[in-house]
Amino acid sequence: MKRNLFLTAVLIALFSHAFNAQTVIDFESLTVPEEGYYNGSTDYSGSGSAETFTYEDDIANFYITYTDDGDYQYWNSFAYSNQMDKTTTGYTNYSSYADHSVGGGADGSSNYIFNYVSSYATGGSDSIMFDQTINVNSVEITNSTYAYLYMDGTDPYGYEYTTDDYFILTITGIRNDNTVTGSVDFYLADFTNGNAYIIDDWTTVDLSSLGNVDGLKFKFSSSDTGDYGINTPTYYCLDNIKYSPATSVSNFESSNFAIYPNPAKSIVNINNVLNANISINDISGKTVLTKNNCLENERINISNLNSGIYFITIENNNKTTTKKLIVE
Repeated sequence: MKRNLFLTAVLIALFSHAFNAQTVIDFESLTVPEEGYYNGSTDYSGSGSAETFTYEDDIANFYITYTDDGDYQYWNSFAYSNQMDKTTTGYTNYSSYADHSVGGGADGSSNYIFNYVSSYATGGSDSIMFDQTINVNSVEITNSTYAYLYMDGTDPYGYEYTTDDYFILTITGIRNDNTVTGSVDFYLADFTNGNAYIIDDWTTVDLSSLGNVDGLKFKFSSSDTGDYGINTPTYYCLDNIKYSPATSVSNFESSNFAIYPNPAKSIVNINNVLNANISINDISGKTVLTKNNCLENERINISNLNSGIYFITIENNNKTTTKKLIVE
């Protein structure tokens, strides 16, 4: 009897572990340039116009846009960094504000995402898109040093937060068709309702309420605003995206159809899609091409699409599946 109880306990433990299994995207595989950060400048051609670059870690896909017009250099979206500087004020500091006793990232790791959410940016600058539908269980978030020193009064060009001030990062779950699954507000600074704090270390943000998502979208709100929007630097740092497989998704097997070539330049072939509806979305979730009531084998012209990462969603008989497409 005891032996049976022991075996039952082992099986329950194994099942529980499998059910709760999750993967962590920690950005440690990214190669950080000698400067201590990547913001697109090392890949920039010198065209004088904005150029967009993409990179990925595990199943997460990121945009970054860099511009050098001869007078100014600027960027927006998802840079990455390993800097550990909690004292230098201003936008040239690409550091997290956190305990740097081991590394700049969460849990003493080295690398992390350094995101600038510009109100003037377009495309996928505010979004992370995934190769597949997943449940994001949590992420680690902290302030950038630039924003922290602006809010605590150290930066001579800053604004010291006081009663009723707030700085909120809203994280929204999205599907490939831009459907919203839910949102979570995280206060990077909160001086409302008797609170008085600025986040000064990596903090776990629970995102399990967002359910099944294809991406995450980020947006700021603040009490510190002016004629051109938010005055507080809209930068934050992100690490350790913890995710698990999507639950109860009505999908059909991706092996039922073929997409080639991939990467593609001007034409992509999609086979075994009779009567299906196809949509192609960019990394921001914007639909850039659709094809309904498909033939068995479709040949789709993508020559008008810019280089980058896209997602092909195929829907048939109320079932969907999504595959990543790289356009060169």
